[in-house]
Amino acid sequence: MSPRADGRQPARRAFIRLLGGGVVGAALPLSGCTQEVPPPALSAWQEPVQNIAGDVRHWLLAHALLAPNPHNRQPWLADLRESGQILLICDGERLLPETDPWGRQILIGCGAFIELAVIAAAERGIRLQVEAFPNGEPTPFTLPGGQVIARLRLRTEPGLARDPLFAQIRRRHTHKGLYDSSRSVSAEQWQTLRDAAVEAGAGLRVGAVTDGKTMDALRRITREAFETEMLTPRTYLESARLMRIGPAEVEQHRDGIALMGGMVRLSAALGLFNRFEVPRADSSSMAQIRKRWAAFETASGYLWIVSEDNSRAAQLRCGRAYVRSHLRACAAGLDMHPLSQALQEYAEVRPHLRALRQLLACSEDSPETVQMLARVGYGLEAASPAPRRELREMFLT
Repeated sequence: MSPRADGRQPARRAFIRLLGGGVVGAALPLSGCTQEVPPPALSAWQEPVQNIAGDVRHWLLAHALLAPNPHNRQPWLADLRESGQILLICDGERLLPETDPWGRQILIGCGAFIELAVIAAAERGIRLQVEAFPNGEPTPFTLPGGQVIARLRLRTEPGLARDPLFAQIRRRHTHKGLYDSSRSVSAEQWQTLRDAAVEAGAGLRVGAVTDGKTMDALRRITREAFETEMLTPRTYLESARLMRIGPAEVEQHRDGIALMGGMVRLSAALGLFNRFEVPRADSSSMAQIRKRWAAFETASGYLWIVSEDNSRAAQLRCGRAYVRSHLRACAAGLDMHPLSQALQEYAEVRPHLRALRQLLACSEDSPETVQMLARVGYGLEAASPAPRRELREMFLT
């Protein structure tokens, strides 16, 4: 029997298998049941008013909170108690200790947050001076919860150049659906994405995979890493606890994994779907999970970012680099979707990480670290925004 969080046997197993189990039943429609995310959960994507509550920092943060981040945890707190600056603090209640045991991905999300704040500040003629880890870097192998990630000082600078990527902040969404694999991305477009990433700072290697043989190898590695995550109880359950099924849960939490498909909502309402049932390798639910993953193998190619080491500063730079590349992709009409499963550090996934490092020419003894891998291409449908918490929830005042 598959393990459950409460140790009991799963009920109505056959019907749950029919639904596909876990995260994958969400795609199935049900007549009369909207699959749209409740508007209040998406209100952050609307253009904020200038100088919210008379404080320009609120306006900057209203853009920064739209940054991509792992599992949509939104691990940000902003200390505004001293005028003229923002202290960005990592929210210790919004970490992923099982799949991201060192907080590397969390800090990449914080880097993206910082970059969007910098871009938004320039739009208002403000240079945002970034001091990373003013109290010192978190130790390498501990979670960074509660740590001050950066001090952001606001300095008015007349004539400061605006960043053209500002126009893409509210248009950028992570596209997790099918891409048109028959369409290619030009060499010039790939170079544009690389250029955008390296603007974030030194010490990064950025490249693209577009040849069929290497793409197939990447597909296999990421697929196997994903299956490992789904079949390992503690990592699967970490995601299960973040599932938000239906509009009420999505609107209540405004984070995590939004599941709006009609069938999964109906089965949950009837008590027939247990989000905490861990799939087995030979189960029909795992077969459905694999089927859902197939969409993530559609792409025109893959963008990767490698840092010269795995310092906390490098992780922040990588987040800044990735979001700049994604914004540039958005301006070019391209979609992007990070695939982090093979980059994670928990024990069971390490063989896949080693295989990925070899594929991207990172030697076994090199301190170089594969920080990001994302598929790139043309989504068959428009990407949808992800829920965001209300701005005021991140404030420390």
